[in-house]
Amino acid sequence: MRKSAFLIAILCGVVALVGVGYAVWALTQREEPPRVLVLDVGPEKLTIESSYVSSQARAADAVELVAFFPDFRPAARFDDVSVHTDLSERFQRLVFLTPRPADAMLDPSERTARLYQRFLVETSWSHPGGLTARAFEDGSPFEGDELFYVAPEGREFAARCRKPDPSRKTPNTCISVFRLGDLDIEMRFSAGLLSDWEKLRDGARGLIEAARR
Repeated sequence: MRKSAFLIAILCGVVALVGVGYAVWALTQREEPPRVLVLDVGPEKLTIESSYVSSQARAADAVELVAFFPDFRPAARFDDVSVHTDLSERFQRLVFLTPRPADAMLDPSERTARLYQRFLVETSWSHPGGLTARAFEDGSPFEGDELFYVAPEGREFAARCRKPDPSRKTPNTCISVFRLGDLDIEMRFSAGLLSDWEKLRDGARGLIEAARR
């Protein structure tokens, strides 16, 4: 019993140190006061506050914006992080937006009908928020994912999400893409926000529309 208690105490100490280390790192990432940036994305320019712009974009030539749901205030600076911050809860509220030049071959509103439909299983179920949900077939390019969309063809909203897996340490995230002007915007977010898809969609569109003016 004493040995178990000792091991638990050590584990708790390690977890605490990791949390403190992350908070210290986050503090070092805070930059000078926010400034307005003009970003070239394909044929369009986005004018946006620097505190939205992440330095962790997945592609070297991509621009990634980070905002908090539901108010879509900037979330790239870590100003809100301290040793007391619940980092898991913080991540659940993050929305990542990656704008790219519009795909000339496929409008995002047609992805469900023209791309995903052929790989979906027949069985469907209802999801809170009025979405229809269907899994992708095993052996398909999207194996292990599920599609959540507004019936019948997902034109209003569609999101591809990883299936829940308790053994996976990484959070369960979703990807949805929408078009504004000459841009396609990839939106990544926690699956826990699916039920609020209308607020999610409208908030993301509003942020990009404001940046395009």
